[in-house]
Amino acid sequence: MKHSNKFIKITLLLVAVAAAVIPVLNYQKYKVSLPEDISAKATAEEVFNPSLKDAVAAYSPNANRLNEAEVAYDALVDRASIYYRDTLITDSKEYDFAIAESSEKFAKVFIDWSINGKFSKSVWDENDHKIMRSLIQKIRNVSIEEGSKKALSEETLASLTKIETVLDDYKKAWDATKQTSFKPWDFDNAQSKRTTAENYAKKEYLKNCVSLVNSLNSVGKKLESSCYEQLTQRVNKLQYRYSFNSKEAYDKESSRVYDLIQTYDKTKAFGVSTSAHAKILKDLQDSYDRAAENHDWHENY
Repeated sequence: MKHSNKFIKITLLLVAVAAAVIPVLNYQKYKVSLPEDISAKATAEEVFNPSLKDAVAAYSPNANRLNEAEVAYDALVDRASIYYRDTLITDSKEYDFAIAESSEKFAKVFIDWSINGKFSKSVWDENDHKIMRSLIQKIRNVSIEEGSKKALSEETLASLTKIETVLDDYKKAWDATKQTSFKPWDFDNAQSKRTTAENYAKKEYLKNCVSLVNSLNSVGKKLESSCYEQLTQRVNKLQYRYSFNSKEAYDKESSRVYDLIQTYDKTKAFGVSTSAHAKILKDLQDSYDRAAENHDWHENY
């Protein structure tokens, strides 16, 4: 009976050992049956370099769909950066090419959208200008590994600067349209303000914006109106004869007013005729001078 129990125990132990060992042997057999080198013919470089090159070659942005072009560009740059960061591609030249080529393609479309698109229109939208400044800042700062250079060519960078110059001039031009207050009695200053405004109105690209050009070309007329209003106020002070201590004081002021009207009548500073307004002022002054002649100046003492 004891021998029988011992035999049973030995049999169970052998079964347990077999159950543990057989799966291990089968796993080892499975491992050995795999190919010895899975990357022998298809390295990471051979997979990811062509993939990235194909993506860059297929990237064909359209100026009429700038937003879509930007999204695709961002995806390409991210893809190249991930491949390079994770050493899926190890040649920096391949990375540089992908970044530079896609950046050039997008930049050229953006430049066309700005210069030949938005700047050629008769109505300008300042929201477009915000987009331009944002994208210029974005793509100008893209760099490549080799020497930490800019990704864009010198020619493309110059075009971006050109767009910025137009935007800066646009802002300065609108500031010039506000310079319509005449500084007494500085006709040279008025000439300078008008000339500045008219020069902006003739600038490349700015001349296409109708509202801006109209405002710039009206600066001279507005300066003339401002001068006329101030001269009118000056002439009208002559009617308050009791504000002068004597006839001599009145005549002195009247003489100054006369000289101002003469200068105003002859000036070309405003770019518009002043003769009609000058005649009104002369007639007004004459009426006050006649009244002054009949005034009892002793009452002023």
